[in-house]
Amino acid sequence: MKIIMLFFSLTLLISFHSYSQLEFEGVIKSEFKTIQLENGEIKFYKFDTKAQKINFYDLDNSPWKSIHIPLENNHFFEEIKMISQNTINPDQEIEIVYTCLTYNYNAIEEDPEPENNAVQFTLNIINESGQKLLSVQNSHEMKLTSANGKNKLLIFKNGGKSFRNSSEILVYALPNKK
Repeated sequence: MKIIMLFFSLTLLISFHSYSQLEFEGVIKSEFKTIQLENGEIKFYKFDTKAQKINFYDLDNSPWKSIHIPLENNHFFEEIKMISQNTINPDQEIEIVYTCLTYNYNAIEEDPEPENNAVQFTLNIINESGQKLLSVQNSHEMKLTSANGKNKLLIFKNGGKSFRNSSEILVYALPNKK
């Protein structure tokens, strides 16, 4: 009986020891952001402001893709909302949904917060060749949904500051996955 208990305790100790170890793999610097692709892969990226490119890397620090992001004058890259492999366009290229912003300042001393003194966001969709597929001003939020078997892209557009709510939800049909 002592031998069975000793054997059981030893087996239990070895199993806890082998499954409870964390293994350090490396460090990702804080200027990088992570994003998960539709197929579950995780990539991290950094925006190069001078070259206006997003450089993507695999988790082992190897380069994956480098994609030019077209920004209009006085616009600044904000963040990637989504990377689509097949949802937005079922071709071989990936599509990137990203937001950029610009600052509108009107120096009026009597009214320090006029309606036009604000940050203006733009939601953009491009493919990996840099071709712009969609650009929606006054928007920086989107959602993918499926209704009655049909895929939809919802883009939330803000109308501006006023007592009337002039916000909208723009609905775009997406191709069905094959």
